[in-house]
Amino acid sequence: MCRKDCLRKIAAVSLSSLIVLLGGCNSDAPVKENPADVKVLVLGMDGLDPILLEQLMAEDRLPNFSRLAAMGDYSPFGTSMPPQSPVAWSNFISGSNPGTHDIFDFIHRDPNPDEPGWSIKPYSSMSEAFGPEDPENAWSFGRWRIPLDSGGVKNLRRGDAFWDHLISNGIDATIYRMPANYPPPNEDEVQGPGALKVLCGMGTPDLLGGFGDFTSFQEQWDRPEDTKKVSGGLFKRLTVEKDRTVAVLDGPENYLLKSAQDEPLPKMTVELEIVRDPVQDVITVKVGDEKRLLQKGEWSNWIPIDFKTGLPGSTIVDAMGMPTSLNAIIRLYVKEVHPYLDVYVSPINIDPSDPVNPISYPPEWSAEIAATTGVDGMYTTGIPEDEKALRAHALNEDEFLSMVNTLVDERLKQYHAALKDFKRGLLYFYFGHTDQLAHIFYRDMDPRHPGRKPEQAGKYDDVIFSTYVQMDDVLGEAFEIMDDNDVLIAMSDHGFCSFRRGFNVNTWLIDNGYMAVKGMDRKHRREGLFNIKFKQSRAYAIGINCFYINLQGREKDGIVPVSEKRRLMEEIAAKLEQVRDEDGTRAIEKAYIVEDLYPDADPLVAPDILIGYRRNYRGSWSTALGGMGKNQFVDNKDRWSGDHCIAMNLVPGVLLSNMKIAVDDPELSDLGPAILQLFGVKPPAGMIQRNIFGEKTPLRGAAGGK
Repeated sequence: MCRKDCLRKIAAVSLSSLIVLLGGCNSDAPVKENPADVKVLVLGMDGLDPILLEQLMAEDRLPNFSRLAAMGDYSPFGTSMPPQSPVAWSNFISGSNPGTHDIFDFIHRDPNPDEPGWSIKPYSSMSEAFGPEDPENAWSFGRWRIPLDSGGVKNLRRGDAFWDHLISNGIDATIYRMPANYPPPNEDEVQGPGALKVLCGMGTPDLLGGFGDFTSFQEQWDRPEDTKKVSGGLFKRLTVEKDRTVAVLDGPENYLLKSAQDEPLPKMTVELEIVRDPVQDVITVKVGDEKRLLQKGEWSNWIPIDFKTGLPGSTIVDAMGMPTSLNAIIRLYVKEVHPYLDVYVSPINIDPSDPVNPISYPPEWSAEIAATTGVDGMYTTGIPEDEKALRAHALNEDEFLSMVNTLVDERLKQYHAALKDFKRGLLYFYFGHTDQLAHIFYRDMDPRHPGRKPEQAGKYDDVIFSTYVQMDDVLGEAFEIMDDNDVLIAMSDHGFCSFRRGFNVNTWLIDNGYMAVKGMDRKHRREGLFNIKFKQSRAYAIGINCFYINLQGREKDGIVPVSEKRRLMEEIAAKLEQVRDEDGTRAIEKAYIVEDLYPDADPLVAPDILIGYRRNYRGSWSTALGGMGKNQFVDNKDRWSGDHCIAMNLVPGVLLSNMKIAVDDPELSDLGPAILQLFGVKPPAGMIQRNIFGEKTPLRGAAGGK
């Protein structure tokens, strides 16, 4: 109960050369008359790009994708605007668009926060943690305070998930890691005779309440302080004496202590006792009752940890159903042993066997999934590929890839178990490393990317292509469990392109007289949002694609009259579409006025303009959190070198199925309602009503099938 309060803080291709000979299409397999007995398998492969997919299909490197396209159909798949994963997957889930589901970016802003010092305040668009209804309802004694009410987390996506209507019509649905779908539903929210199983994906926090913060313990240290906080992680000094050390892992704040005014609560910690072999590159790590022997270059298996509050009489309080500690799991990687010790600790994952907050429905299902891996634990953070550690140099490229390979091996075991258990209804299974590897390794196949390193030439050029080949194998396994009546769909939420140059939107606003700031020297620029003089600014940008008018009556310090809003939006949108880079290249494909694109959007949540960049451009890293740069354009030399947050027409996803595609322009928002129609369920009002699928090819009759 109290643990929730802790987390609160916390283009079409010609297929003529790819046609696979079909044999035995008139299969004698029995027809399933009951739609509930049909199987629909959807493989979500985040970020698969049609240009790359078509290239590899033409090179005969993707036989199973080619087979599915030939027997059914293939099409580029219209994405969301903006083409960000939370937005795109919400289009799929809700069968609608941001005007209905209210997700516009990874980052939204509160236009009128009640906290002093904030003119606007950013927050995560996907979910919101909340505290107890009555914060004063607590037992207090001495320095301790035990809340008697719990808080919780709510999903900020509006509208039903399409599978809710399967469940209400008696059709089973099993959903593995659908992004933007945290927290899971509770028992009261699941209505109907169908069996629902949901494991949450992107948006699921780590134990600290974020999206996954690593810790890097290093003996070699050239900084005056003992810790260094970076985006996505923490570096800490290790003091080793006679080959022994204790690494202190920081956890959440101690949620049972009373807080002093203006002072943060102390953190709970766990000690990692490390003993280094004096000669060999081997260490022994002891955490509580757990002990691991690890060599240099080795990953540990999952290690259970327990953050204790230290509450007196905790055994009695635990027995009363009020937990006094937080359990979690971590993995370690030994980077170096001699001459200096260097140990990476993964983000603190919620333990699937006993989650502090539910991460699945039913709640016990997460433990069942973890058991299929054959080890105690699994990655539960929403984006487990720790690219933040790579970008901060806590891991190098090879170490990062070894981490991803371990993750994929874990996911494939779960996939095999899911296929084995799949008898009826809908099964959705998500693979996210396809997206993360494209983000990280795109520069390695783009000769013009400013972040390319000559010494890495040729080393990582095939990483992304190899991931597509891996997904082809995944698709091939799906054929083996499908029957004539069943439907197989492979899809992605958006495509990809190179991210060479960042556009500092707020710098452009300053240069064009729409924004006033305290200063543009390095010191002031570091203040980001707090550098903006909102009472003298007509517009601002925060998020990757979002742009806002500083409107009277909506923004806390708004100055633009409502009567002037439309004229100002049109003026700024027209100017943005004419923005040129230093070499004369046009950077923005289209500036979308949101009230035209999504007329039903909530004006308190929605941006006023969505910036659709051209390929190779994106909003800068500074812009995402409301900051500004010295110049309007900046080279992107970050390892995060590929992206998709541009104009929606430039990065469609992919759609393949043994169903013919009956429209020329299928979109993500079509797919959920189309799945309902495959089961004979009429999409409800508020969802897209068109059916994108035509006739079906029997899967068992296909060449190479059963």
